[in-house]
This record gives sequence, C-alpha cells and structure tokens, in this order.
Amino acid sequence: MKEILTTLIQVVVIPAIPVLVGYLVKYLKAKADQTSTAIDNEIVRRYLQEATDAVLQAVTYTAQTYVDTLKAQGKFDEAAQKTAFNKAKDVALSLLTEDAKQLIVDLYGDITVWLETKIEQTVKEQKAFTLATPAVESTAVE
Repeated sequence: MKEILTTLIQVVVIPAIPVLVGYLVKYLKAKADQTSTAIDNEIVRRYLQEATDAVLQAVTYTAQTYVDTLKAQGKFDEAAQKTAFNKAKDVALSLLTEDAKQLIVDLYGDITVWLETKIEQTVKEQKAFTLATPAVESTAVE
C-alpha cells in the first residue's frame, strides 16, 4: 500500500505541481492587472471630475463677477460675451492641476478645445436650468 501511494505521488502529484503553480501565477497576475486597471480608472475619473468642477466654478465665478453686472447695465453684447468666455477659460485653467491638464491632453489631445467645449456645455446647462426654474414669488401675507 505504501508503494502504491509513493508511486501515485511520483506519477500524478509531482508532475501536477508545475501545472498548478502556473495556474496560480496566471491567476495572481490577472488579479494584479485587474487591481491596476481599477486604480487607473479611479485616477482618470478623479482628474476628469476635478477638471469638470474647475470649469463649473469658473463659469459660475465669471457669471457672478462679470456677466451679471453687464447684463444689469444692458451692456452684455457680443464682445462682452467673448471676454466672459475667455475669463472663464483662464479661471478654469488656473484651477486645474498639472496632472489634470496632462490627463486631458492624453485623453483628448488638446486642452484648449476640451475647455472651450466644456465651458459652452456648462453655460448652456446653466441657462437651461435658469429658464426651467420658475421665479419664486413672494407669498407673504400682508
């Protein structure tokens, strides 16, 4: 019986060890790659969110400090719109970290085109939100 076990181990188990180790190595490598991909995706998501937030803040800031004043004075013409757009772009660029800028360049090729597109999108969304929100009327009882 002891000889059968020894023979079985020599014939079956010992040759199977390299195969099992190979599968284990492949499994661990796949898990490491999966973890690395998840980390990369999280970094990309974080930087894109940072960039989007920077654009939103820049557009809001420009609207509050420049656009609203000119609109109240009736002086928000085409030249003022271009100036506001450039102000928003400058503010957004100043808010972005170098890593976020580099990621946008890596993903989209040109940070200026990305910023201009994102600013236009944000302005349109803010206008749509403003138009869709009814004005709040005073309901105070006199």
